[in-house]
Amino acid sequence: MNRKSTILLVLSLLVLILMAVFSSRNYLLFSFGFLIVTLGVYFWRFEKSQHNSKEIVFIAIICALAVVGRIIFAALPSVKPELFILILGAVVSGPETGFLMGTIIALTSNMYFGQGVWTPWQMFALGMIGLISGLMSSGVPKWLLVVWGFASGFLMGWIMDVYYIIGYVDPITIKSVFTSIMASFYFDFVHALFTAVLLLFVGKRWIKLFNNYKQKYDLF
Repeated sequence: MNRKSTILLVLSLLVLILMAVFSSRNYLLFSFGFLIVTLGVYFWRFEKSQHNSKEIVFIAIICALAVVGRIIFAALPSVKPELFILILGAVVSGPETGFLMGTIIALTSNMYFGQGVWTPWQMFALGMIGLISGLMSSGVPKWLLVVWGFASGFLMGWIMDVYYIIGYVDPITIKSVFTSIMASFYFDFVHALFTAVLLLFVGKRWIKLFNNYKQKYDLF
């Protein structure tokens, strides 16, 4: 992981810590603060490199697909393709852009699902998944892509469990933490399985499609 990715993670964790310290009443402020941190690091990188407007279009397309996919499947808990789309977009575009796309997907889709104290945590969770996915190359083996897709469903669930435990569990004990994690296990498992199945059957095909666009316009 390069220096900029590490800085991005540290700043994002700092925002989450501030979120926990100053209570949930400031969730909207910290949500936008979280997004500003992400955008700031990305555009700093953007200014230091040669980029073009087509890359912004690519990012917008990935985010729009993920948001629309999440909304379309709103009636089916945990059966949502946003992780599938985010992972493939990040594999093609890189870690910093992957983190940026993850945070935008969470914040934008919550315009429909509702903003709340959970928003910055979802932004961090999806951002982390985008960042880690961006560390993979486009030639990543299918089995590794599927395994990571399955693991990402649980990673997002566990990060949200931390938010729930900090905000709502009292007292925090080994038993209460275990109970909280097990309560969300089914939903995390369904989310992980759905993402892995999509990556298994069409993951490589979508990577090829995104790579063709990337090579045609010389992106990232």
